[in-house]
Amino acid sequence: MSAFPWGVVVMFLALGLGFALAGLWWWVLFLGGLAFWLGVVEVLAVRRTGLTISGQFLAWARRHPWAAAALAALLGGAMGYLIYHLATGY
Repeated sequence: MSAFPWGVVVMFLALGLGFALAGLWWWVLFLGGLAFWLGVVEVLAVRRTGLTISGQFLAWARRHPWAAAALAALLGGAMGYLIYHLATGY
């Protein structure tokens, strides 16, 4: 497995391109700021705990599977609604 998160980089590039093509230039700036902030938080998490944020969540999820399932469902629903809202305006 590659140490560089190519999937995350490609995801942010695709989102940025989509926003730019849609004329939402300010979302490109927001996305860049968000990517930078997430990178800083990830580096700090690895330095402090030795685990990525995903690794910390998985370690917690093994101890609390029902709570992790509920949290994952809430986050998935929130992201789904965000995409729906951005696509439709509702």
